[in-house]
Amino acid sequence: MLFGLLIVSGIALLTGCGGGGEREQPDTESVSGTVTLNGKPLAGADVNFLGQDFAGYGKTDKDGKYTLVQGATVGENLVTISKLEGEPGLEMDPDEGMDEGQLEAAGAGGGDDGGNDGMSDAPKQLVPAEFSDVDKSKLKFNVPEGGTDSANFTLTGN
Repeated sequence: MLFGLLIVSGIALLTGCGGGGEREQPDTESVSGTVTLNGKPLAGADVNFLGQDFAGYGKTDKDGKYTLVQGATVGENLVTISKLEGEPGLEMDPDEGMDEGQLEAAGAGGGDDGGNDGMSDAPKQLVPAEFSDVDKSKLKFNVPEGGTDSANFTLTGN
């Protein structure tokens, strides 16, 4: 009996004190709303709510509407909204109709350095830094108890 109690206590200590167990997720509330940029719905944008102990994420649909996948914590959250234009890392293939000289002229490969410098394929942020950059964002939202379906953001710029 005592031996069994010692084994159970040892296992509890290991799993409860950083022994590889899952972190407990804070309580969250449902959050949804709409994002517009310059008066038009912002489709395909990433919406992030950054609370004290939790980050909530959602993506806007074609109408600019979003729902955070796991909600957000009650209280003030820093919000970032971003949308990138273009796909990073796209490269042209010589077998797809362009020879090495054409690829080099297009800045997509070939040449002495063996490739491009990555700058021409860099995606462009479509949302101003004051909304998209976590260090510069001016957006905050106070998530109420019980959640909300009106966490709307009207953005301007770019």
